[in-house]
Amino acid sequence: MMSNADASRGKADIKRCAICHTFNSGGKNKVGPNLWGIVGAKRAHKDDFSYSKALATKGGSWNAEELLKFVHGPRKYLPGTKMAFAGYRKPQDAADVVAFLETLK
Repeated sequence: MMSNADASRGKADIKRCAICHTFNSGGKNKVGPNLWGIVGAKRAHKDDFSYSKALATKGGSWNAEELLKFVHGPRKYLPGTKMAFAGYRKPQDAADVVAFLETLK
């Protein structure tokens, strides 16, 4: 999926996520945390956001593969997550979103 991912399509698709997240450097948290620099960041890394216990105890970092699984099916990937979004039904849409998230550095 990631080999065909298109960040510009992901930028358009990310609008669904903007209800709960911001994507700019230094952006505020909303219902969900700001996602600037999320690719490569440790999970539950923001001190100013209250993560679900499931995410806070998962450990590890967000690489593209793990983010792809999460945005495709958050509750399947991480039972107990507070994320209400059901996920991107089409795997390519999820890959495009992750490609866009990779540009946020």
